[in-house]
Amino acid sequence: MIDEELSAPVLEGGAPVTDQTAQTIEDAGLDDTEPAGVAWSRWNAEPMPALPKMAAVRRAYDAAVNDNGLPEKFAWVLADAVTDPASLRAALHSKRTMPVVGGRFEFIEVDLWTPAVTPMVTNHRAFAERVYPASGSIGAIGPLRGPSSDKGVTSTLRTQARDVSHAVDEAERARTFILGDNPLAESIAERGIMMPVDVVYNEIHHEDGAPPACLLATAEGSSRVTNAHKVLGITDARTVMYDLPADQANFRRMVNAVLAEDPNEMGLTVRAAEKRRGRRNALIVRARVILRFVPTEASDYDYAQAVGGYLGMLHVNGPRPWPTTGKNEAMAESVVRALRHQTAISQTEHDYIAGLMDPESAIRHGFPGDPDAQAAYVIATMLNPTFRPIVSRAIRDVTAAAQASAAAKAEAAAELALRPIRSLASSLPAQDPARRRIEEMQPAYRRACRMRLYATGTWRVTGRSPQELLDDALAELTASAGIPTGTGNYSTRTELAALAQFHLTRSGALRREAFGSGGTTQDKRGPQDILRAMLEDQQGLHLLHQAIVDGRAGRAPGVVDGKGRPVHGRVDDHGVLLTDQNGAEAEITDRWLRDEAFPRHGLSRPMPAPPVSESPEMKLARLKTSVLRALETLEDQVEGLEQHTDEDDTPFIELQGWPTEDLLQRLDDIRSRMSFWNGLASRLARRDRPASRGQ
Repeated sequence: MIDEELSAPVLEGGAPVTDQTAQTIEDAGLDDTEPAGVAWSRWNAEPMPALPKMAAVRRAYDAAVNDNGLPEKFAWVLADAVTDPASLRAALHSKRTMPVVGGRFEFIEVDLWTPAVTPMVTNHRAFAERVYPASGSIGAIGPLRGPSSDKGVTSTLRTQARDVSHAVDEAERARTFILGDNPLAESIAERGIMMPVDVVYNEIHHEDGAPPACLLATAEGSSRVTNAHKVLGITDARTVMYDLPADQANFRRMVNAVLAEDPNEMGLTVRAAEKRRGRRNALIVRARVILRFVPTEASDYDYAQAVGGYLGMLHVNGPRPWPTTGKNEAMAESVVRALRHQTAISQTEHDYIAGLMDPESAIRHGFPGDPDAQAAYVIATMLNPTFRPIVSRAIRDVTAAAQASAAAKAEAAAELALRPIRSLASSLPAQDPARRRIEEMQPAYRRACRMRLYATGTWRVTGRSPQELLDDALAELTASAGIPTGTGNYSTRTELAALAQFHLTRSGALRREAFGSGGTTQDKRGPQDILRAMLEDQQGLHLLHQAIVDGRAGRAPGVVDGKGRPVHGRVDDHGVLLTDQNGAEAEITDRWLRDEAFPRHGLSRPMPAPPVSESPEMKLARLKTSVLRALETLEDQVEGLEQHTDEDDTPFIELQGWPTEDLLQRLDDIRSRMSFWNGLASRLARRDRPASRGQ
């Protein structure tokens, strides 16, 4: 039964919604006489529920508080949001449980009015559009903080905002992104929200003292609810976050207005009937409402961590993946939350590495203020071997992986390191060249963070000047002479690389390796491999130093020689350095680094095709060169086996072994033939050697 006194809905600005408004035909060319083809939906197959009486709502509230121990504010928003208070009371008497990391969720499944449900304002899907204070962007106050929660059994998540406008701005940013990235409005209007969403109780607290917003929010399902709001004519985030929750009468009028619309009313145009049917389909959402988190005995997880783990299982490696940034941000958020939860870092350090501190505040607190140093600080913290158990567990909590791979840790560290500059990019116009460069640097930067020294060495960001770093790095290199590569002290050289990779990738001078097989001549080394090679070479250290100096000055990194002197000329499209003493200073390119400066052994240049009139001697020389290159490739592959490690940096090959009897036999056969050829070459050389004067 429809409440007659609630039949005049009021939307934003106080304007009533009339039948004339609903029947407005936006497309004048539409033939209004043709019957609409109606798709199946739940509310075409069964009657819509009536708006419940307030007495029934109060009884549901009493049951939630007195019989189930829910917080009063949670109980009230839940009783107000449910379509059938009696079904809520019944569900509360038969709660269900779901195992999650650290404990279990108690939940119920009920129908909710969609306008009473808000999208989670910290939705990972929209992470790419967030602007962090660390970016230095004018007016950037940063994203909302949270969600967080108390330890132990709890029903409440908390999100922190500066004020109401801060919360609304961030929610609007997420809403705009979701509607563009995941448009579902047409589908929802036709069939409704087919699958249940996961709903939690979330309080948005305001630092300016404004009362908290007490909301039912979608832990999972924000895209569907956001699009349903669009179908209902809700055009902004503020309506469902603040306006409707604060005015129960207006909320009930809005719901009642949709219930009162009959899409089968005689005389309606096709378009008007479709709009009414779409609003009815979007009005109700089936929801799993999480009532509380109950940790297991001795568990140190809290509710917020459990929710993060649950969402990660769905969207990081799960069936409904977020974009790359969202997945990596979910891992990064889990790690930084766990580091703080385990008191491995202070709250101030948490805010710094999370990008929540602007550069001026960072300097006041004793942290590096330069963007390259801030990014390097994040890498040093996230990949610190001391924190490895915490980081590994935090990543496993939000993924379906049994182990947290070194690559996953590097991806999470890189995503956190890139937050400030990614924020800067999102504040620029889409076609701005600076924005494109930042977007293009991200794949290479992520791969560069896989350099093993970042996760195995003892290094940190010291605040030394670029020149001091260079001097100490050269001293390190000199001290390493005569000892096996990879041993000895790399702390300064690692810091130098961490700072330089920011500028090398941002300028495009260091790019991700090429995709595809590329044949035997394709350089498949990642940016991390190029950086690693530069650390073993004097010119490489000078190039890293120059990249920092030039990058901080806003210039593209320049080419310098082994003594650090600028090289004049240019690098052509084939990666060849063409010197010209009267020309400008040459700029580093990825092709030059790979092909000329630090070529892969034996593969610095593709082999030329054999000439048509190849002589036997020429063919022999070509085949011998091919064998040498194949051997170098084999050596690289064996080294790759040794570098494929578990979370404790133990090579997997050492854990599993490898039966190689047949392979060793084949290698011995090759060795015997080469030994014969070697002896033959020695005998021929002695025979052809001229006799000495004494003879």
